[in-house]
Amino acid sequence: MSQRTMDRTATGTATFDFTGSCAVVTGASGGIGSAIAEAFARAGADVVLHGRNVEALEQVAGRVTELGRRSVIVSGNMRDPGTSRAIVDAAVEEFGSFDILVNNAGGNFAARLEDLSVNAWNATIETNLSGPFHLASAAYEVFKEHGGGAIVNIGSVSANYAHPLRGAYAAAKAGLSSLTRTMAWEWSEANVRVNCIEPGAVQTQASRFVDPDLERRIASFSARPRVGRPEDIASMCLFLASDDADYITGETIKVAGGPPISSPAELALIRPEQGE
Repeated sequence: MSQRTMDRTATGTATFDFTGSCAVVTGASGGIGSAIAEAFARAGADVVLHGRNVEALEQVAGRVTELGRRSVIVSGNMRDPGTSRAIVDAAVEEFGSFDILVNNAGGNFAARLEDLSVNAWNATIETNLSGPFHLASAAYEVFKEHGGGAIVNIGSVSANYAHPLRGAYAAAKAGLSSLTRTMAWEWSEANVRVNCIEPGAVQTQASRFVDPDLERRIASFSARPRVGRPEDIASMCLFLASDDADYITGETIKVAGGPPISSPAELALIRPEQGE
């Protein structure tokens, strides 16, 4: 497995070198996934791009090529365990192996719990929990054979509190955080590290808060008064996949601009102009 190191420029920003590595990124056709894939390519890694929107994946692949790296596209639904096998097979066939897996693909339905159909519940759990499990399990066999690897599961801060209209999604992401801890323990002897990132509100084209006023109100609940950017999540992925994070495994790390305030009523005490 290649060395993955971090250098610091004179301005104090961190850059990573993943030359000789290969990263698998699921959900790479979306805003966060494409940012993660491009970040790894920019740092020197070849990339396996998974998603369901082939046209969008081809655009990401084009940007990876412009960055001087190689990529392969695998389309498919993460609800199907066969998709996990196809992703791993494509990575091994194209690049010989891979070092990094980012389980980013996800999705949810907006509905009250009593209105969730059986199919909606199953689809949410299978996409956000079962899919990452099946792919991580398939990746583990490759990592074990080749000396180790790093898995980064993309969860959600929704896992930590009640999330009306997103109950199945929050439950699945809570399960993913728990699964991360068990994976880290069971697979540590094979030199496989497993961590989870829980993003807060992140602005993408698919975000439900594209309305500027709603974005401002959501941002007001963050210690860093803005919503997240896909690059914020990508940067943490690079760190957790790097050798600089060698002593970090089984952790769930929030990338959400700070902890939630204890009560919305207290916001007026800190930011009077936003506490109306």
